[in-house]
Amino acid sequence: MPTSPSSMPYRDRTTPEPVQCPCGHGRDHYMVSAEAEYRVLGYIQLAFGISARPTKVKYRCRRCDTVFATTKDPAVLDKHY
Repeated sequence: MPTSPSSMPYRDRTTPEPVQCPCGHGRDHYMVSAEAEYRVLGYIQLAFGISARPTKVKYRCRRCDTVFATTKDPAVLDKHY
């Protein structure tokens, strides 16, 4: 018997609740670092001192060392360019 979507055990990611790490820190907290990920060519450009646009940004809490959010939003990627 299928279950209804409201009884699913996972959290609905479409809710406007702010995403937080287990410590309770959000993306804008000073203990959270934004880590950019690049393609192979991007890492090569960085090695030669050329700016590269990241493909993904991960948010890691420096207290509990947990990656609790990732984004591929173009506006956020441009901010970390």
